[in-house]
Amino acid sequence: MKSVDLDASHNEALPDVALIQTALCYLMTRYTLRPCSGLNFTIVHHLQMLLAHPDVARLPERRKIHRELLQQWRSIVLQQEAAGLDSLLSRQTALN
Repeated sequence: MKSVDLDASHNEALPDVALIQTALCYLMTRYTLRPCSGLNFTIVHHLQMLLAHPDVARLPERRKIHRELLQQWRSIVLQQEAAGLDSLLSRQTALN
């Protein structure tokens, strides 16, 4: 699974929290309209950026919500990867 090194995020300039949250809402909305593994990874990345953001560090309730969302989206990524692997194995079996 692709992920962001949260320690590395501290070293890079993170966008404004409002910008990350706005982008995250857009990405989640897009995902509901057309699920895509690329969007999954981008959503996970944005949630990781929020958790690494110093402005969010001072907001324990928001951190808790972002952590829970991150767990849920990571689970979605894993489920989609497993479904993709199952589909690939089924196709390989059918070809043999």
